[in-house]
Amino acid sequence: MKKSVELYEIIRLIRPVHRRLARAVEAKLDETGVTVGMRAVMEVLEEAGPMAVPDIGRALFLARQQIQLLMNALEEQGLVERHANPAHKRSPLFDLTEAGHDRFGEIRARENSEIDAVCELFSDDDLRSTQRVMCTMLDHFAAFEDDPDSPRGLE
Repeated sequence: MKKSVELYEIIRLIRPVHRRLARAVEAKLDETGVTVGMRAVMEVLEEAGPMAVPDIGRALFLARQQIQLLMNALEEQGLVERHANPAHKRSPLFDLTEAGHDRFGEIRARENSEIDAVCELFSDDDLRSTQRVMCTMLDHFAAFEDDPDSPRGLE
């Protein structure tokens, strides 16, 4: 089979894999009070530390308005807190609270057993190759990325 045909078949699988992964993540969030979107924001903050809403939007390829809605929900639950932003007076930095770090840790612990089980199906080389293919495709098609501050719909 031609490499282009094989790559196209991989590309065709991305959407259903993404949807199933999102549903699997959602199932692990049951009874946590956290949505898939909120979890994504928490992960960014867990990894990067305090960030402003526009920066989180860029990290997640989402509009800042969407991030602000998620941030409001996280703040209402006491999972994030605002801090002054020395670089921008009107755009505060947000960080996970201690409760936010704890909640995210619980969520990741729930997810780890599933991830560990799937890892057993692949060799280390399989995983490295897949990561290389996905990163290369992201780089190759980077010119088609939306501006996260004004994303376009898929018509």
